[in-house]
Amino acid sequence: MSLPRHKQIILLSLGFFLVMMLIAVFHEEGIYEVYKFEKELGELSDRIATLREENRRTREEISALRSDPFAIEKIAREKLRLARPDETVYVIVPPGRQTP
Repeated sequence: MSLPRHKQIILLSLGFFLVMMLIAVFHEEGIYEVYKFEKELGELSDRIATLREENRRTREEISALRSDPFAIEKIAREKLRLARPDETVYVIVPPGRQTP
């Protein structure tokens, strides 16, 4: 028992359409690859923006350290825990952590 000619044409067309859609989506240059590249591009753009902001802050800090003695003192106090001879430094250590 054979299908009528118009149904054969419809089924053949539908099969061809499905094959073409699969190729369009999953081919190495297909829609899915384009989607992955666009997602990666967005992530990289965000990373670039973050790094640019970090670079800007670092440049500002470098500029301040070159020209502002108070900036140098601030870094010495906060990061190196230095103090003037007449000062006492108190370090608050959270529970469970060792003292530096």
